[in-house]
Amino acid sequence: MTRLSGRLSIKRVDVGSKSERDALVLHHGEHDYVVRRPGESPFEATSLNHLAGHLVEAQGEVDRQYFFVTEWSVLDNE
Repeated sequence: MTRLSGRLSIKRVDVGSKSERDALVLHHGEHDYVVRRPGESPFEATSLNHLAGHLVEAQGEVDRQYFFVTEWSVLDNE
C-alpha cells in the first residue's frame, strides 16, 4: 500500500486520445495521479469526485499514472 497526500481537482486527462475525459486528479509534488476506486470504470469514476478541491491523505495502490484509492481522509475544512 502507498500513502500519498495532496490537493484533488477535476482535470482533462489523456488529451487527444480516444480515452480523453475529465477525471479526478491528485496533485502530489511534481506528479499528478488519476484517482479512482478499485473496480470503477475510468469513464464513469465519480464516487470520489465530491472530494475535488480538498487536501487529502489517501492510501491505495499506484499503477503508472493511476492511484487506486481504498482509504482517505480530508485534511482541510473547505
